[in-house]
Amino acid sequence: MQQKLKTVRQTSRVEIVERKSRFIAVCRPINTESEAQELIDAERQMYRDASHHVYAWIIRSDILVQRFSDDREPQGTAGKPILNLLSRLELENTAIVVTRYFGGTLLGTGGLSRAYSKAATLAVEQAGIVDLYLCQRFQITVDYAGFDRLNRAWNNQSWIVEKPDYGSQIKTGVIVPVESIDHFNQLSSDVTAGAINIVADAQIYRPLPPPDPPPDLSGKA
Repeated sequence: MQQKLKTVRQTSRVEIVERKSRFIAVCRPINTESEAQELIDAERQMYRDASHHVYAWIIRSDILVQRFSDDREPQGTAGKPILNLLSRLELENTAIVVTRYFGGTLLGTGGLSRAYSKAATLAVEQAGIVDLYLCQRFQITVDYAGFDRLNRAWNNQSWIVEKPDYGSQIKTGVIVPVESIDHFNQLSSDVTAGAINIVADAQIYRPLPPPDPPPDLSGKA
């Protein structure tokens, strides 16, 4: 799996009108082909009387998979421009569906491509673009004193610490970029003198907060 991918932050929905034709675009982050198909099916169900349901999506897992459909629009005028947009923006794990209600006026092949591209572009802009990093999630068990020291150390590295479960010991999850796994294991062991149980869980893609800036030692206000 690649260490970084770019996708959209959230689901968005926009609508435009071009020469009386109505274009409704939805953009959504996805992780599997089944999620893409669920989105397509949901849009078809929501707008059952629409003329066309055009889509494109790209998914990165072990390999890159991409699909598009013009859905009875002239070949290359609808789904392909949307797929080209995703490729140009280097977006992965992203699906876009554009529903069209025909307004009675022909747009021509160029007009169709521009309309579908415009609707898809606005949907991406509204969804927002985010970088995701391949991370390893660890399940941690440690005593209370050790957790206080660890929590400070982990936060200094900008690693994601999940909500702790307080019992006889503290259990929590920590999400760490894969390139920092060795550093995480060594740091956690050093801080607790080895009195910690670390179990590797799943690898997932997550946005990461930027590290804290270094302190200003110049003395300037």
